[in-house]
Amino acid sequence: MEPTGNYSKLWLNTLLDAGKEVRFISNRDLASYRKLCQWDYKDDAHDAVALAYCGWLHIDNPSAFLSLKTPEINATYQLFLEHERLNRELKPLVNRARNKLHTEFPEAKSSSSGGNERVDGIWLFISNSPQHLGWQKVWLRKIKKSIGTVQTQGFSPQLVKLSQQIVRVKQRRIEIRQAFQEFLTNPKYRFYNEAFDQFDLGVYDRIIILCQVHPFEQFLDSDGKELRKIKPRKFGPSGKPITKRVGLNRFHACLGKAIKPWESGKKKGHIVTGSVLARIQLYLWARRTMAMTPPKNPKPRVKELYSRYLNDIQAKLTDDGKIDPNYPGNNSLKQWGKARVGDKLVKLLFKELLIAYRKSKQ
Repeated sequence: MEPTGNYSKLWLNTLLDAGKEVRFISNRDLASYRKLCQWDYKDDAHDAVALAYCGWLHIDNPSAFLSLKTPEINATYQLFLEHERLNRELKPLVNRARNKLHTEFPEAKSSSSGGNERVDGIWLFISNSPQHLGWQKVWLRKIKKSIGTVQTQGFSPQLVKLSQQIVRVKQRRIEIRQAFQEFLTNPKYRFYNEAFDQFDLGVYDRIIILCQVHPFEQFLDSDGKELRKIKPRKFGPSGKPITKRVGLNRFHACLGKAIKPWESGKKKGHIVTGSVLARIQLYLWARRTMAMTPPKNPKPRVKELYSRYLNDIQAKLTDDGKIDPNYPGNNSLKQWGKARVGDKLVKLLFKELLIAYRKSKQ
C-alpha cells in the first residue's frame, strides 16, 4: 500500500482489524516502478499494478518496505505535529498582543513568559480566565497607576480576543506536554529512556526520536546485533571483507542525518535526507545544551559532545571551565558546530540504545 495520509490510514486500520498483513511502499519507490514499466501518466489502475509488482519482487525482503508505526506511536506523532502547529500559531498571536499592550497597558508589555509549563498571568487576566486571586489584585493595582489607555477605556476587544486565543493555545500545549510525559513513563520504552538519559534529552527530543526509531528491532538482525551486510568482492587492508553498517545507516536516515552522494555532470557533492523534524529537534538540542550556556554537571556523553563542539568552533576554556572571553571561538563555525554535534549525537545514541536493548533482553 502507498502511504497517502488519512486515506491510507482508514484502509490500514480496516485491513489490520481483519487480520491482514500490510506493508507500505514509499511514494518515491512507487514512482520508480511506474517509470520502469514506461508509464508516464498516473492513475489508480497503473499504481495498483506497480504496487503488486513491487510487493511480489520484495515479498521476502521486509527492509524494502517502510516500517509501520504502532497505533500508540502514530497517535503520539500526530500530537507532536499538532504541537509544532500550535508553536507556529502562537508566536504571531503573542507579537500582535504585545504590540497592543504598548498603548493600552505598557507596564505589562515586558512581563515574563510562562514557558511550556504554564500560561502567562497577563493573558489570563486580560481574557478574564480563572486565575489566582493574588495575581488579579496585582494586575488591578498596576492598572490604577498605568499610563496607558486601559485606565480610562479598559482593554480593547481585539486585545481580549487575542488573549483568549493565546490562553487556548497555551493550555493545549500544556495538555500535549503532559500527554508526552505520561507516554514516556510506559515500561515498554524504559530502555529508550535509559539511553536518552545519557544525553539529558528533553521531553520533545525524546518524543520525536522515539517516534522515528521505534521499533528498535528494525536496525538489528535476528541475533539482536547491529544489522550489517557484507560488500561483495570488497576487502580491507587486512584481507577481511568490508561490511556495510545497514542498521546504523537506517538509524541516521530516521533522524534526518542520512548522507547520500549527489552528482550531476561535473558537479559532485552530498545531500542530507531523512526526517526534517528530527533534524531540527537535534539542532535545537545542540543549541540549547552546547551554545547558549555551558552544561552544568554534564554526563560523560554530554561532556564528550561539548568538548567536540568547542574544538569545532575553536574556543578555549578558562581554569573554572567557562569559555574564555579572549578566545570565544569562531562565530562563522558555530552553526556548523551545532550540526556536527547533532551528527555525533546520533552515532553515540545508537550505541547507547544498543547497549540498553541488550540489557533489557537479559
